[in-house]
Amino acid sequence: MSESTDRPRLKKPTYSAPKAPPKWEELPYKEALEDMKNHLQTAVILELYTIPLYLFAAYAIKDNDLSTYKIISVVKQEMLHLGLAGNILCSIGGTPCVYGNEFTPKYPREIFYEPVAMNLLPATKDTIHTFMKIEEPYPSPEALFMKETPLLPEYDSIGQFYQYLLHGLNVLDRRAKEEGYILWQKPTFPKQFQTADGSWYDGDMQVITDLKVAKRALDVIILQGEGATGETITSGIQSHYQVFKELYEEHPLDCYPVEENINPDNYKEEKFYWLMIASNAVYSYLLLTIQTLWQYDGPLRGRLVTNNVMNTMLTILKPLAQFLVKQEIKTGPKIRRNAACPYRRFDFKNTDTALEELVAVMEKGLAEYPNEESLKGVMEDTKQLIDLKEVKLSS
Repeated sequence: MSESTDRPRLKKPTYSAPKAPPKWEELPYKEALEDMKNHLQTAVILELYTIPLYLFAAYAIKDNDLSTYKIISVVKQEMLHLGLAGNILCSIGGTPCVYGNEFTPKYPREIFYEPVAMNLLPATKDTIHTFMKIEEPYPSPEALFMKETPLLPEYDSIGQFYQYLLHGLNVLDRRAKEEGYILWQKPTFPKQFQTADGSWYDGDMQVITDLKVAKRALDVIILQGEGATGETITSGIQSHYQVFKELYEEHPLDCYPVEENINPDNYKEEKFYWLMIASNAVYSYLLLTIQTLWQYDGPLRGRLVTNNVMNTMLTILKPLAQFLVKQEIKTGPKIRRNAACPYRRFDFKNTDTALEELVAVMEKGLAEYPNEESLKGVMEDTKQLIDLKEVKLSS
């Protein structure tokens, strides 16, 4: 694929992923538990990395609501998978992290494995091919492409990585019972994403209370996306690999010429500069809220899910993304390029001032477009976000 050969070698992320399947049976129990937490944090980040990747591509598509819908449907399931992976980590006493220099995605990256390069790109044929590689089934069906270097070091696919997770949880559950430890931490149950708090519309978003439920959660991730066998799941539901394979075969898609891996710092003189900064702040506040929810079981939980997660994606990030891809870049090379949501980390001073900082940059960005109809409700919805300084975390 040209993307992997034409670009310079990419740097690895700050986060250090596990390099090999651990010997769950041989390690002392507490070491095995910590290694499992590291593997589950890796699963959280794997799911998180795909979300901006797919959103960027989806909103760059011109006048093809069906193709956009197909990619957004995958994003919704990746949000489910992110929640489930974090719930499992939370259930065994870990603290899932998605906001911060070590955890928030940075593009371009090869993430933890190679040769699949992660770049924020429009939904071209090459881009969809990359998505197929990310979601490649385990074991592979008869491949549309030749098999390349393993995705994770010492793992043949993301699906195999999840299979090792499942094996490790089985081992830890058995050993905890035999050695007198408690693996599944009851105080974490109300801090997990669940149908009751509005996180999801059906029973797929599960509170992890024991091994049986953890297995069901991993089955959902494996069957819907990374690691599915390539077969249709149930009742005609497609795996992520199948969705992208279908899009690949349907191409070409007409896309806006959005700037690859766009960096707002390169466009400080552009009218849309502060709107890109505002989109980063919204995205970062979303991640900060998700991270906070895995530590919180108080009375604001339902509103945090509705206002700060669901509404943020639908009524703030979406209109910003749809507007930015239509804005032509005036500076730089004389090549037609458009802006986009950069999906970069915004460095809040601290949690107590985060919403205030977000509102300030949003006001600055929207001030450049006072008559833009598509952005009319964005400021009001931003001011409806729950201030995280009101959230009192329990130990």
